[in-house]
Amino acid sequence: MTRWAGVSKLSLMLETGGPGAEIYANGRNQVAVTISVKPTDENGGTYYGDISWPNRVNLVDYVSGEKLNWQGREGWCFTDREDRYFHHLPGGSGRAAAEPELADDGTQKFTFYVSCWPGADRKSVSAWVETDTGKVYTTTAGSGSFEGKVALDPLVAPTHRRSGVNWEYSRTATRYENDTEYVTTEAWNYYLSLDSTDNYFVTFSVSGYWSDPGYEGFFACDIKPGSRHKNLYGSYVWYQEPHGSSYDGDGGYGGLIVNFPDGNKWWDYARVYDRPYPEQYLCFTWVHATTGGDGWHIPNGPIDTWRVYFSPVITAWDRYGNTGKFSIDGSGVDSGIELADYS
Repeated sequence: MTRWAGVSKLSLMLETGGPGAEIYANGRNQVAVTISVKPTDENGGTYYGDISWPNRVNLVDYVSGEKLNWQGREGWCFTDREDRYFHHLPGGSGRAAAEPELADDGTQKFTFYVSCWPGADRKSVSAWVETDTGKVYTTTAGSGSFEGKVALDPLVAPTHRRSGVNWEYSRTATRYENDTEYVTTEAWNYYLSLDSTDNYFVTFSVSGYWSDPGYEGFFACDIKPGSRHKNLYGSYVWYQEPHGSSYDGDGGYGGLIVNFPDGNKWWDYARVYDRPYPEQYLCFTWVHATTGGDGWHIPNGPIDTWRVYFSPVITAWDRYGNTGKFSIDGSGVDSGIELADYS
């Protein structure tokens, strides 16, 4: 049985094909580096067998030969797992990483994803392989005909602030808005997105809302004492991802609102994520609903007092893994939804 004993070709390249790339030092932004190796057997012929990686294939420092941190959380790190959100290079160079493959001439390719953490210095990276017989080949400085590197420059990761995001709102439709015999509903959608022409948010995390079935995303409710509790103000955050398919609903009415079946026998659905590219923004809905008779009844679901609220905290990640953290003061539910920097 033949073994992997030598190397006739060894090189590495960036997904862009260029000699270097910039990367945000946030531990999430990724750049793909592909190692190409043409292995040989004990007789010098091409070896077509499997190569165990990353055990036998690694990325190392061009000067020192020190291995990068495998799936680490400091300095320069690498992994074989592509992050579907943050594998984008600054400058809009796109995603064109070579897939691991076996070429017709026996060359095997292995793609790693490199990231770096705050404080990392500029790094020149080389390839390192070890054969089944224990012989090591590299492209580090002084390695001879195989010598080669790619240069990676860390960028300070920005933090997105309220001043750098769009916070817009517009009237939205509800399924039963024309049924005004008992309830009159007015609803507005609010949209959180990144104010940029070449960057956008790709995922969000939200805390501070009710998660009871039928009330998911409801975070503030104020039923005014005047006029026999006929005025209800409510705020919702539609946090489930993917945004578009999670809230398709029937005819696009995917946001369950004003769910007050006990005593009022009423519930409605708002049309949410009604703008293009729903994964690039987070949608909220603010509602003012009025009813006659004895007014709104409690308890209904988790609502057991006339005025109750959370103050949600939102973390948003852009396509490079840079973050912004924002908050909403739920106590202001009777006048709309206001976004602020989280502090």
